[in-house]
Amino acid sequence: MNPPKEKLLQHLLELAGENNEFLPAPNKIGFTSPDLNFDLDSEPCRMPDTLAISITKIIQMFDQAESSNRQLTQELLSSYEQLNTAFSAITNVAHCKTIRQVLASLTFEISRALNSRYDIYVGPFEGEFSLPPGQVDPGKNLVFCPSGGTDIDNTRNFYLQYESQLQILIQNTSDRQVKLIGYAPDCNSDYEGKGNVLSLRLISREENDTHHGTLLFIRSEQQSPYDAAEMNLGASLAQMGSAVMDNIISAQKLQDASIQTITSLVKATEAKDAYTSGHSARVSELACRLGRRQGLDNDQIKMLQWAGMLHDIGKIGIKDSVLSKPGKLTAEEFDHLKTHPQKSYQVLQPVRALQNVLPAVKHHHEHFDGSGYPDGLKGEKIPLAARILQIADVWDALTSNRSYRTAMSPEKARQIMHAEAGTTMDPDLVKSFLDMMKQETH
Repeated sequence: MNPPKEKLLQHLLELAGENNEFLPAPNKIGFTSPDLNFDLDSEPCRMPDTLAISITKIIQMFDQAESSNRQLTQELLSSYEQLNTAFSAITNVAHCKTIRQVLASLTFEISRALNSRYDIYVGPFEGEFSLPPGQVDPGKNLVFCPSGGTDIDNTRNFYLQYESQLQILIQNTSDRQVKLIGYAPDCNSDYEGKGNVLSLRLISREENDTHHGTLLFIRSEQQSPYDAAEMNLGASLAQMGSAVMDNIISAQKLQDASIQTITSLVKATEAKDAYTSGHSARVSELACRLGRRQGLDNDQIKMLQWAGMLHDIGKIGIKDSVLSKPGKLTAEEFDHLKTHPQKSYQVLQPVRALQNVLPAVKHHHEHFDGSGYPDGLKGEKIPLAARILQIADVWDALTSNRSYRTAMSPEKARQIMHAEAGTTMDPDLVKSFLDMMKQETH
């Protein structure tokens, strides 16, 4: 089947055969344009033949326009795909909460966007990845395939084979650099000035002359080198990832400053009562040990650590005469003392970084039978962290000197905790805790 333009041309020639009259000259018909330029003034010609030539040229012009449109459409589609990839990558990386998550997610997104075969991270956060030894070289601050790729051996071999050339890229202070490494000597001449290894430096904008490391994205000899659009996309994503890292580090600094301030308050609270000096640190340590025994993850253990340190911070608002009273408290004094969990909650509540410790701090004096305070929670409605914290708190209180009595022996403390299991404390946690203490003393 003939294409449409050939059909049109054939039809015009058929018409020319049916009507073959000469046109008189001169000045009857003339055409002028940048692309169509023939004059019918000088001598007679056949009108249908001339029209066919004109139409042919017009069709050629449309062909050129169609080709240009196809190229433009392809470029627009490619730009759209890159923008879509960039948006998806930015969304995923921006939700990361730790440096480890940013590095892993950023490497994965850039590697996927650039279709790289190997990827390598070089920088100070190698410990953040928690990867097998074969994937990490701590001595050189190297992580092979941080994106999660499985071609670790080939990636390592590539690095070792071209280490000197790669180190030149790594040590360069430019935020983006490309180099042709590992290609055959007779590479395509079109590859001149291009490269298959793209180095992206993760530059910190917060502090001068500092950076978060360097990412290398490598294509094999079977792949074409990176083009300008791909290099720009990679550099843009790297800049965004660096900004996310800056934000995380800044937030961590603020969090550390807040926690240092609160830790100072804890020390100030314990300074009010010489008998409770070091109590919070001991409770924190016991709670973490019991939490690990219960199979809690690292984040939960970290939460228990801070909950233990901060659980009594509200006592800074309790009268010294109540805290240091050598004898039994009156009902009014005891009611005043019972406000300290709520006061602790109120002190910590504005600190965003400590939101996850609030339930344990507020409810560590709830009782398993519902007779505790401040909210009278019962059984498993009491947060697990609060139940763990309570057991550590009770043990340290029983085995430490207080203003109203001397420290009990471990055996006496065990007897009391056995008796209280199921009443004030979670019986399963009490058993687990006492088993743990027994094992550690034998």
